[in-house]
Amino acid sequence: MSVAATAGLAIGAGVGSGSGTGIGPELLAGALVFAITATSLGYTAVKEARWALRTDGFGVTRVDLGNAIAVAAAAPVTYVLSVRVGVGPVVASALVGLCAYLLTETYGAPAYCGSFVGMATPAADADLVAVTAAGIAAAAVFVAAKRAFNGFGGKLGTTAFVGCLALAALGGLAPGTESIPEPTVAAGLVVSAAVAALATFLVSVRLDHGPVVGSAVVGLVAGVVCPPLFAAGDAVAAVAFCASFVGMATPERIPGPGAMLLAGGTAGVAFVGAAPYFVGFGGKLGTIAFSACLVTAGLLSLGRVLAPVGGDTVTG
Repeated sequence: MSVAATAGLAIGAGVGSGSGTGIGPELLAGALVFAITATSLGYTAVKEARWALRTDGFGVTRVDLGNAIAVAAAAPVTYVLSVRVGVGPVVASALVGLCAYLLTETYGAPAYCGSFVGMATPAADADLVAVTAAGIAAAAVFVAAKRAFNGFGGKLGTTAFVGCLALAALGGLAPGTESIPEPTVAAGLVVSAAVAALATFLVSVRLDHGPVVGSAVVGLVAGVVCPPLFAAGDAVAAVAFCASFVGMATPERIPGPGAMLLAGGTAGVAFVGAAPYFVGFGGKLGTIAFSACLVTAGLLSLGRVLAPVGGDTVTG
């Protein structure tokens, strides 16, 4: 089951938990939310998959090889910074992504992807060898998926997550345990996610610094400032970094601040619902962001289909 589907079920279960036995209005509302989420997610995924399959030809170029090397190399570097140096996964990933982009803009995005693999923690039994192997797997996925879902925030993290899943299938990683945050904390996380997504969008698009810089700057600030400032500071930093991946989406995918706030909030809800699952896996945050972008884009597309805006309406 995907992270997004798991979060949807968690939402449904949460709103229905106080209704006692039988099907109450809260449970029905939760089921409706899940149905809308699943429909919009599926609509976008099918639409993108059909476009990717229509694309003729596939070849591996020298740039692809450079991209693969960047992904594979960034994973262990990030892990060393995060675990061995002790700066933590959010700061480590943001630093690697920002430095890689400033050193070579061409390979900044693939290096950022690799850094998400390196966010894997000992909570998932991750060590340097495991992270290096997962980075190599993610590098192959990065090249294979180069024409699919471009412009959606969280694609890089999802690529990293697939690399970690591939290693987990071989017994190299095992998820840790964690609980869903309490309601007050959860509400704060959702708000933080919406703000972080919008902030990244503004830095990336409005200030024209690009998605990697926008996300890395927001992640770096959140990773440094939030842990000492808030009681749940680590979670706030993580959800802000997660939502910064949403903010990496292009305006063609998530158009404007309003849609970005919606997508960020959706990522925040999914972050809360998915908290107990895949703990310690690199790329989990990006997968949540990717799912939130797909859901939001699907809702917007369905809205245009169901309520088209055109000049055929007769008025007067």
